[in-house]
Amino acid sequence: MKHFFVRKQKGEIRSVLHKFVVILVFLLVFVLNVAKAEQPFLSFNFRLYLIPIVLAAYVGVRKISYVTASVALVQGIATTFATSEEILSNVLFLFISAAIFFFAIKILVRFDERLREISSSSDQKEKIARASYDSLLVQDGNLVENNRTLENRSIQLAELYEVSKAMGASLGFDKILEIMREAVCRTFEFARGVLLLKREKGSKKFDFQYYLDSGKVAEGDAQREIKEVVNWVVKEAKPLIITDDVDRRKFNLPEHLSSLLGEPLILSRKVIGVVILENFALRGGEEQGGMAGRGLSAGEVTDIFSILTTQFALQMRKAMLYEEVEELSITDGLTQVALRRHFLLRFEDEVKRSRHYDVPLSFLMVDIDHFKDYNDKYGHLVGDAVLRQIAKILGQGVREVDLVGRYGGEEFCIMLPETDKDTAYEVAERIRSFVENSRFKAYDEETSVTISAGVSCFPADADTGKELADRADAALLRAKDSGRNIVCRY
Repeated sequence: MKHFFVRKQKGEIRSVLHKFVVILVFLLVFVLNVAKAEQPFLSFNFRLYLIPIVLAAYVGVRKISYVTASVALVQGIATTFATSEEILSNVLFLFISAAIFFFAIKILVRFDERLREISSSSDQKEKIARASYDSLLVQDGNLVENNRTLENRSIQLAELYEVSKAMGASLGFDKILEIMREAVCRTFEFARGVLLLKREKGSKKFDFQYYLDSGKVAEGDAQREIKEVVNWVVKEAKPLIITDDVDRRKFNLPEHLSSLLGEPLILSRKVIGVVILENFALRGGEEQGGMAGRGLSAGEVTDIFSILTTQFALQMRKAMLYEEVEELSITDGLTQVALRRHFLLRFEDEVKRSRHYDVPLSFLMVDIDHFKDYNDKYGHLVGDAVLRQIAKILGQGVREVDLVGRYGGEEFCIMLPETDKDTAYEVAERIRSFVENSRFKAYDEETSVTISAGVSCFPADADTGKELADRADAALLRAKDSGRNIVCRY
């Protein structure tokens, strides 16, 4: 019964109206049949043939319905001729009933076609709705992914801002270098990172090599395997990213380098350095498929790296300028030795240290003999050249722990930590002898000069730095009074 009233075939559902029309036709014919009660045999036959006609019409197969109805009609006429006296009225009744059945079948077929059209239209609308729904799901997924990407980018930009802020708060090159290394290691994973810099002013080649992965200054040729990449980055002055075998072969990279990221450090339109990351990947990108993790493209990866390196280049330049200013504040511009103020500060500290550890500290005061006559005879340019060469000789004649300063005019001072008076005298005498036997060339002039020196020692000659300097100056004055070109002890 359930199958009769609700039937599903090829995705189409028959309308209840279809069944009601069939039943309505069945009742109409049944009423007409009852009205011919005087022909009970005819009524019985008609009811008998009505069942397959209605079932065939319900099935919706027109040929079967027509054939069944026609057989029933012929059989009914034959029965009428055989059993009834009112042949004409009964035949007419059969034809009218048959016409009603045929008309009912026609209506049912039309209803069925219309229902199919409606069903097809509904299916089409359902497909369109389903496609729209799926499209909305895809768009929603894309929006979620974009939001996640934007969130990651905002986090990265915030981190980069903090890196820039940290670099800006530091004036020391070593500190800025360490901040940059930590930022790169926090953002990227890599097998090896190399920073190449031209630190010396006017340098034509990279004189500073630093490993970002270990934080150590590189020894030897750190760019040997990546030389062609470095040359390309320097020449083109733009980033380079290598992730496929074609580019690897193009730059003659070894087999163990599967990917490489190179970035130039540019200041005043000049490449002052190169940063290289080998076998790199963005941190947090493994679950999203490798190098560009977090939904970032290769271009965005290089953008992030460029921000880091650009900030480092700017801060490095600031540190270099600060070092230059600091150097100018403590170094004499002409002779490149310590200025008097800086020398005396260091000297006072060294006096305190010598007193604390009970070790000797010697002080030399050196003066160029008859320097005013050189200036008058050869000019100040030659005199300045002589001062530079004398300062160079003094620097070469002492240890690294010793300090040479310009006391004023043509006077120099030398601090010798943990050195007694006799040893200090020997140092001064060696320097005096070297100067006496040297020839000084300046421009078109060539001359010779001599120096005089006074030696004092802490704590034997004085208890304070000022007294020690005064004692050495007194010894120098005695050397000048004794004929110059000699060294005198206090």
